[in-house]
Amino acid sequence: MKMFDKYEMIDKILKEYEDELVNESDLLAGQDATTLFFILVKLFGYLLNDDPDKTISKNGVKIRKIMNYVIKKIGPSFLMVPQVFEDRNDLTDSNKYTKIEVPTSPTIWASNHAFKDDTLASILAIERNAYIIFGSLPQFYNTIDGLTAWLNGVIMTNRKVKNSKAASLEKVKKVVEYGADIMMFPEGVWNKTSEKLLLNFWPGIYRIAVENNMKVIPVVHYLKDCSETKTPDNVIHTVVDDPIDLTKMSEKNGLEYLREVMGTWYYLMLEKYGKTTREEEILGYSNSVKKWEHELNKRVKTAGRYDYQIETTADYIDFNQLNLFNTWNDIANIKNINANNIHQVLNAKTKVKQMQESNFQNRF
Repeated sequence: MKMFDKYEMIDKILKEYEDELVNESDLLAGQDATTLFFILVKLFGYLLNDDPDKTISKNGVKIRKIMNYVIKKIGPSFLMVPQVFEDRNDLTDSNKYTKIEVPTSPTIWASNHAFKDDTLASILAIERNAYIIFGSLPQFYNTIDGLTAWLNGVIMTNRKVKNSKAASLEKVKKVVEYGADIMMFPEGVWNKTSEKLLLNFWPGIYRIAVENNMKVIPVVHYLKDCSETKTPDNVIHTVVDDPIDLTKMSEKNGLEYLREVMGTWYYLMLEKYGKTTREEEILGYSNSVKKWEHELNKRVKTAGRYDYQIETTADYIDFNQLNLFNTWNDIANIKNINANNIHQVLNAKTKVKQMQESNFQNRF
């Protein structure tokens, strides 16, 4: 296929879906379009449409439920490392946890987001078929992941377009109407921080739960090394917890509670399986910042199509941290430096540099 033909076809795609796309970067993330890209757009471009009736069908939901059995059978062989399902009682040294009672009505499965195979790991952990709210268009349309995600069932949303995000909520209602579950990653993007167990949650999961009277089941994964290193102790540890009724809570309290529950399970697995000394952790690096930077470089390379524009801008903003940075930055940029403020200015410059270097979420 000639290069000018590719440009012509991309322009045609942009015109056909002009209400759902800003530019070609939405689909390609600055990378070249592969032959697979044009095939997947031709087959599944309709999923970009904002009309739920044109993207979700009752027969489609029925077929996905059948396909789910196949995915459960062959899915484990496609994981980069093996997956182990944790017993909650073993993690907490207790006997208080019994078998999870999954609601008979449609349910939201909420998973943390941190590594390449977390979507497949979540599908394998979920008892039933659940449509994925899928926001990485380049990953869908420019890698084989698009085909496998379609087989599972997806609700496509372009996070750069307001109408597309709103339409995804209506598509959820259609899926729920037809009796299927929903799978969400409330962090929105990969957690690339070195100190947060989980990023702040977007409110969409709360609003969907309340509007559709759905319970939320946490699905939490821990992976010691996210860069596809195959060693006996590097496995995906997964724990599934009891359903949570967010409809009884305010939005703020509900999101905080869900994040706290999921963060607790992540911490328990981190404590059990991630133990190491600081010396081992930064061996060969000048400091922990350099070590984590190298770790993220490896992790990003595992993604088939990594959308830097989305991944570095689409996390829910911690305004307290942002205000703190702006305050230090204002002091660091004072023009009139004198004997009375020079120490404060120098200290502020150091703080700003440290915060910029450690802001991995917006660098990767």
